[in-house]
Amino acid sequence: MSTQDNISLLRQLAAEVQTYQVERGLSDKKLFEKLADIGSTKTYKRILDPADALDELDVAGWVKKYTSAVEYIGQLRQVEKAAEPIYEDFSNITECKAAIMRAMLEDSVARIVIIPGQTSTGKDAVKDIILAKWPAKVIAVEADEFWRDSLGAPTLALYKGVVAMKSGDAKIPILPMERAYAMIDELKKTKKILVINEAHHMGLRAINLCKTIINQTPTVIVLLCEPTLMTRLLCSSWSETSQITGNRLFETVSLPTPPADEILLLMDRRGVKFSDLSVRNQAGAELAKEAPVFGNWRFVIQVSRKLLQSGKNKPIDLKTFPAAKSDICGIRTRIIKQTDA
Repeated sequence: MSTQDNISLLRQLAAEVQTYQVERGLSDKKLFEKLADIGSTKTYKRILDPADALDELDVAGWVKKYTSAVEYIGQLRQVEKAAEPIYEDFSNITECKAAIMRAMLEDSVARIVIIPGQTSTGKDAVKDIILAKWPAKVIAVEADEFWRDSLGAPTLALYKGVVAMKSGDAKIPILPMERAYAMIDELKKTKKILVINEAHHMGLRAINLCKTIINQTPTVIVLLCEPTLMTRLLCSSWSETSQITGNRLFETVSLPTPPADEILLLMDRRGVKFSDLSVRNQAGAELAKEAPVFGNWRFVIQVSRKLLQSGKNKPIDLKTFPAAKSDICGIRTRIIKQTDA
């Protein structure tokens, strides 16, 4: 087989791996934990990039490794439960994608997109879609409570995402500023999308680091967060926060709670049938009203599953719907109480 044929085969195999990654909603880190044969993030994304000639890469060797990985994926699919489908035409996805695409065209320092949303309004779905749409451009990291008062935690996470995983370099600088400088040097090379999930954990130092990245690199930063982050940014007297929400903010896209029309569309796609139009419209209106209280899209999905079980291939009527909804409301109420406790 010629080198070009091997490259073509390798890219087909890598595309199958990427399909599995999107299906399961896996971050790069989780994917590499499952599939040790596919190498580093840098190698994986090079193979997926059609513009990369794959010079100095042992293509034949990687074909063997990716063939093994795809065979293992076939085994995993037989025992794993598929991830929830993501509906790319829903408003929470389309509006976020459009905002990020517009930010990618921006040449000024206004390159921060903030996406606040309550639990289960689609923040993880947005992240997964971004990763799938721009696999060679997106770097995704997740903030945690250690980001609140520390520079070490955010620089470590960003260094691993931007530098270490791309170069395969296991040696991480000890000092936070060394990590920051190395990460910024890498981001200067080409325009990337830096996605920070759980960004409401960010403190002043992490926020200031985002400002530095915007100032010194062409990066677009996407902050996926609870609405509390926007409250802190807008109420803070620190100049760094006003600079983030001022000239460096490109757009804020607030994720909506599930609207009635999209709730009904989800149920249609999952096979839920109603006895007549009035029952269908009533179901959509009631679920849209109660979803913010009981868990947004997670609640809607659980109700749709329950309706499928309760209906047993029969249309849902005014008796079946309230019973199924009440059952899920009870379960969600217990979950909320346990969480609050």
